[in-house]
Amino acid sequence: RVLLTLRDALQTAFNTFGLSRQYPRRPSFEPDKFVPSSLLQKSSPIPIEVHDTQGSDQSCSVSEPPPYPFPNMTVYRLMTWMNSGSHQKSQTEVMRLVRDVIQSEDFNRKDLDGFSVRRCLHALDNHTTNKESAVFPDDWVETDVNIDIPTKSKDDQSQSFSVSGFHYRPLVAVIHSAFADIQANAFHLFPFKRLWKDPLDNQEQRVYDELYTSNSWLEAQDDLQRQPKESGCSLERIIVGLMFF
Repeated sequence: RVLLTLRDALQTAFNTFGLSRQYPRRPSFEPDKFVPSSLLQKSSPIPIEVHDTQGSDQSCSVSEPPPYPFPNMTVYRLMTWMNSGSHQKSQTEVMRLVRDVIQSEDFNRKDLDGFSVRRCLHALDNHTTNKESAVFPDDWVETDVNIDIPTKSKDDQSQSFSVSGFHYRPLVAVIHSAFADIQANAFHLFPFKRLWKDPLDNQEQRVYDELYTSNSWLEAQDDLQRQPKESGCSLERIIVGLMFF
C-alpha cells in the first residue's frame, strides 16, 4: 500500500523590497489583502527648506510642523504618545483607549486635574471587593488554589496556603473568543517561508520575522495535515499560536 501526499505549493512574486512568500500549501485567503489603504502610509514626509535669515547661504531640511501628517493636534498627540515611551502599546490597545475612554460620553478632562496613577492604584489595593460585586463571564471558572510555601530550612516541610475565589479562563474559551473577533480576519493562518532576493546576484535568503514563518510552525502545520480528518468535517485545519507573558 502506497500513500501519496499531494501539495499545492505556491510562491508569490518578489515585491519592491525583494521579499517573497513560499507556501507549502496554497492558502485559501490572504489576510494582508484586507488591510484598508487608510492604515498604509501613502507618502513619505516632504522636507521643506529653511533658509538662514542672517543672509548666509546655509539651509537645512526639516519636516513640516505639527500636526503633520495628521489632521489635527488631538490625533497628533495620541499617535505621538503611542509611538513613544513603552513599546507595549499595540494598535488594538490605542483604539480601545480612544473608543472606551476618550470618546465615552461621561469622560471629562477636568476630572483628571491632580490625577495620580500611584494614588489610584493604592486605592484599588485597599478596596475590599466582596464576592457578590465581582461579575465574571460564563466561560470563567472559579476554584481554590493551594500554594506550597517553602520555609527557611530545607529540612522543614513547606507550609500550604489556600487561596479561594481564584478565577481562570480555559484556553479553549480564549481561542474561541479570539477567532470570533473581527480582528481574526487579519490572522495569518497558513505558515510560509519568507524569502529575500539579493538585487545584485539574485541569491535567495531565508528571512525569519514572525512566528508563522518559523520552521516549528511549518512542521506543526505539516504534521496536522497528515492526521486523519474528523468524520463529516470539511473545515480547514490550522495551527493556533499562543503567546504567554
